[in-house]
Amino acid sequence: MVKLNNLSNPFPRKKKFRVGRGPGSGSGKNAGYGNKGQKSRSGRGKESWFEGGQTPIYKRLPQLKGFKSRKNRKIMAEINIDTLSEFFKQGDTVDIDTLKDKGIIKERVRFVKILGRGEIDFPLTVKASAFSESAKEKIEKAGGKVEVVR
Repeated sequence: MVKLNNLSNPFPRKKKFRVGRGPGSGSGKNAGYGNKGQKSRSGRGKESWFEGGQTPIYKRLPQLKGFKSRKNRKIMAEINIDTLSEFFKQGDTVDIDTLKDKGIIKERVRFVKILGRGEIDFPLTVKASAFSESAKEKIEKAGGKVEVVR
């Protein structure tokens, strides 16, 4: 018969291992830190990029000069025709808002370029910032419309 006092604990509490309590304990003297040296000392330790005192890589490499404005950069997404044919049906209008709603592009994207990889066999109205020549050709060949939006 199973009783509470007969049950074995599947996850017994592990006893904390105390170090530095003399040579008889098996982990006395240096408490598992080895002999002298930087890693045996107390304190925080060195950063992961510290290279032992030699000139670090970020100082050996040349600096990039100038300033690059993040405010005016164009965040453009490139979408192929095979993606459009996968996510949209015949007669749909494709623009930046519908692409964001379907999760094809990220919210921060402001410009979309349509590229020509893949095939499309139904008409779509596509409004985008730019088109490759092959993409424009394939959309119009399928009976769709292409509009360049700024």
